[in-house]
Amino acid sequence: LGLGSRISERTNLGALAEHSFGAARGVDNVVYIRAYSGIGAGLILNGRLFRGADGTAGELGHVTIDENGPVCRCGNRGCLETLAAEGPILELLRRTHGPELTMHRVVELAEDGDQACRRVIADAGHHIGVAVANVCNLFNPNMIVVGGTLSSAGDLLLGPMRDAVDRYAITSAADDVEIVTGVLGERAEVLGALALVFAEG
Repeated sequence: LGLGSRISERTNLGALAEHSFGAARGVDNVVYIRAYSGIGAGLILNGRLFRGADGTAGELGHVTIDENGPVCRCGNRGCLETLAAEGPILELLRRTHGPELTMHRVVELAEDGDQACRRVIADAGHHIGVAVANVCNLFNPNMIVVGGTLSSAGDLLLGPMRDAVDRYAITSAADDVEIVTGVLGERAEVLGALALVFAEG
């Protein structure tokens, strides 16, 4: 499997886990976003995982946000991952906060009031929210569940996401969707594999 395929499958497992055991239990139309070193989306449509033609559905990280932006590893410019994934966030802050900075530490500093960390997380939330607004227009989900390292920032991330969805999604789609953090954390992929066994058993 290529890198994109591995990210997609891990994200799909997270989607299954949150749908079966977590924040989206009992919700029929869910988008699970894994915000980490890459950004992927797992789609649960009418209660079933949607993988697309060859399993790469949900490559949210390669939605174009800025067509004049940084070059992405996929060859395009301004993909969401170049603006809101862990690597670009840390690159922006390491010049002022030191080379050993981690995403967990960024969240801690932001919660303690560090304005640079808060700004970078808010910007990431806005960019993710712009991409999510398009997903809402396309699929009209009931819920967006955010997992991965960035999700630990809570409303510092989700607030700007919600604002962007309200701004860029059509009104009916924005009104229908609830944006929440996942509740399963690092257990999501293991529990997702369990849910997959149950579904296919």
